[in-house]
Amino acid sequence: MLISAKPLIGFNSQTHSLPCLSCDCHIANFIPFHQHPVLTFHLLTLDLSGNQFENTLILSWIFGFRSLVSLDLSDNYFQGPIPVVFQNMTSLSHLDLSFNNFNSSIPNWLYSFSRLEFLNLGYSNLQGTISSAIGNLTFAIRIDLSYNEIGGQLPRSLGNLYNLREIILSGNKWSQEISEILESLSGCLSDRLEISDLSFSQLHGHLTGELGVFKNLVQLSFQNNSISGPLPVSLANLTSLRFLNLGKNQFNGTLLHSFGQLSKLKALYIYSNMLKGVVSEVHFANLTSLRVLSAFENQLTLKASPHWIPPFQLEILSLQSWNLGPKFPQWLCSQRRMQILDISCT
Repeated sequence: MLISAKPLIGFNSQTHSLPCLSCDCHIANFIPFHQHPVLTFHLLTLDLSGNQFENTLILSWIFGFRSLVSLDLSDNYFQGPIPVVFQNMTSLSHLDLSFNNFNSSIPNWLYSFSRLEFLNLGYSNLQGTISSAIGNLTFAIRIDLSYNEIGGQLPRSLGNLYNLREIILSGNKWSQEISEILESLSGCLSDRLEISDLSFSQLHGHLTGELGVFKNLVQLSFQNNSISGPLPVSLANLTSLRFLNLGKNQFNGTLLHSFGQLSKLKALYIYSNMLKGVVSEVHFANLTSLRVLSAFENQLTLKASPHWIPPFQLEILSLQSWNLGPKFPQWLCSQRRMQILDISCT
């Protein structure tokens, strides 16, 4: 029998429990574990990620481990629908099936896993739509459905997931107005959500003031969509933001003065939009944590005092195509941590 070279950790000789079995050793086939005496223990965590399983039928024996709370089958070669044999494993709190090739929709029985806290189905060639039954996953803390072929409308029942902290939905085909999605998410979880990623999602429409209700957001990404219109003033309410990516959209109007109040912001990406107007010292007034500013390919003009010393120390700065002249911006000399600087065509 081929098992990971990693040690079996946490064995308790008195209770005969084996909390965790982990492997990452390119297993392709093996004797079913339930036929082997060493695995009559009380298994809680099973990690078979990063192997070479091609047929999900060989994993039917996993169903025998009724005590499993964590199952990781990521980064294998699974094809076909997610095996129905797993449908009764409702004690799972952690399920990772990412980086496979299921080429099917999310099975309805998965939405009955009411104890799930962490669900990762990213990069698995899943198709179809998300059922409104996803609202049954009320214990969910993190849901990752990124980079699949899922489309249609995001169900409003997502707003019922009052424990949700992270939702990663990037790289799908929602083809939906961003305002509708914000409205769907603005239920019970609006003051709890910390990470939201909807980049590369074919979104359109205007970013509305509803965004301001997500006051605990730490990371927000709408990168590479077709969102248009002005930036909402309510962005100033997101005072917990550390990472904001609005790059490669169709935002127009001016850059908000309120950006200067986001004192925890470390990375700001607003590149490749249609922003115009003047940017002054006020826009950066309290950005003491800023390390990355990527704002190239906009029609913006920076006007600052010759003696201005910014409150930040940047590591990456890209202001390509801005108007920074006619003299070289002396404030750049205060940036002692700079690693990447692009002020071409300025």
